[in-house]
Amino acid sequence: MMRRVINVLILIAVIGGAGYATLTHRDLAIRIIRQIEAKFLPCQRAITYSLGSVDARFGISKAVLVADLKEAEAIWEKSSGKNLFDYKSENGDVLVNFVYDYRQQATDKMASSGIQIDKSKASFDALKAQHDSRSVRIASEEVRLDASVVAYESRQKTYNAEVAKWNRQGGASPVEYDRLQAEKAALGTDAQRIASTESTLNADIETLNAIGTSLNKLIGELNLSVEKYNQAGASTGGEFEEGEYVSEAGSQRIDIYEYSNRTELVRVLAHEFGHALGLGHVADEEAIMYKRNQGNGLSLTKDDVAALDARCASSPF
Repeated sequence: MMRRVINVLILIAVIGGAGYATLTHRDLAIRIIRQIEAKFLPCQRAITYSLGSVDARFGISKAVLVADLKEAEAIWEKSSGKNLFDYKSENGDVLVNFVYDYRQQATDKMASSGIQIDKSKASFDALKAQHDSRSVRIASEEVRLDASVVAYESRQKTYNAEVAKWNRQGGASPVEYDRLQAEKAALGTDAQRIASTESTLNADIETLNAIGTSLNKLIGELNLSVEKYNQAGASTGGEFEEGEYVSEAGSQRIDIYEYSNRTELVRVLAHEFGHALGLGHVADEEAIMYKRNQGNGLSLTKDDVAALDARCASSPF
């Protein structure tokens, strides 16, 4: 009881100060007040949200994303019977952005390469074997390419020296001229072959990097005690995040980085909405609020409901 009284007093004091700030910074003060309300008066007022920036490389329309956001919202509201969120076309409390980076790039590359995976240890093992074999092959191809480049540069240097020599002498004989022209054509063919090899090798490296990124995702999803992969295949740290909720003074946002299908997208949106409500992670691996996007369902589990009930019950009123 005492804790709730203290919360109320803090709330009154902070809102009073924020109210004063509206005289000069009205929009910022209103956003801060709403953040304070959400923290100290959970579930009392619907959190509004708007769709922010969407990278075109996701290849999905804003209309579809709004529908997905509303489905994620409904996951919480169907179970609670409360109006917890409201969509606004602009200026919502929470801005939802779709940020395209190496994570979605890896997912798209895997799909375009026809590499199928699921959330199983067998899939991880098969993908790891493919990663290792590709790494060996790519390393060998890089050695051969480097040797080809060195040979080409040496041949090009010799050709340039001969051309310069004949130019200093006023020109080459017809026989030498024809030979130099043939060498120039051969050098051009070599340059094209090297460029083609580089292009193919770069595409292979992109696929290897995508596999490494997908392995890192599986390591987290399967909770495996193995080293992670960076772009070169060496160990690296860090968690693979599909999205995150960020709350700062006067601003709240959800950044979505990666999803493989619509179910995964709606689940990660619902997960970040849960953080916006003030919920933490729960133990049930099938839950919306589990630390990783493990499950396949689009409804709350008992752990999710318990966390929401506890959060809503924490209001001082």
